[in-house]
Amino acid sequence: MAMIVVVGPDAALLEGLSQTLVGAGYEVMVAADIPEALDSLRGAHPLMAVVHRDELVRSGTGFRLALVKGGALLSFQTEDTEEDQLPFALKRATLAELRLPLERHRLLALAHHVESRIQITGRDASDESEERVRE
Repeated sequence: MAMIVVVGPDAALLEGLSQTLVGAGYEVMVAADIPEALDSLRGAHPLMAVVHRDELVRSGTGFRLALVKGGALLSFQTEDTEEDQLPFALKRATLAELRLPLERHRLLALAHHVESRIQITGRDASDESEERVRE
């Protein structure tokens, strides 16, 4: 079972996303912010990190989260914003930007895609190799 970490300030939204992902067979770790996520992961490497856009903006280029080899970073927001505040490195490292909760099914499709991509390319989710989001 692949792990997905979901990070954001809205506990009710995160609980709903967690239930959706668990129902699809994923292990989910929920955190209010990036430092809490890093502390809770304790060296584990999730398949995906689904992080609220404001948390990514706050972290700037200092965002560090080790994913399994072939894993993916997704950002989400709950309301439309016109500003593009993400640093270039994070924007480039982000597989997709979601509008939640409206795009819940897209989130599931992306999780399945990332998991399939790892299997097709021969990268194993239990592989100890890691990728880091870097500038």
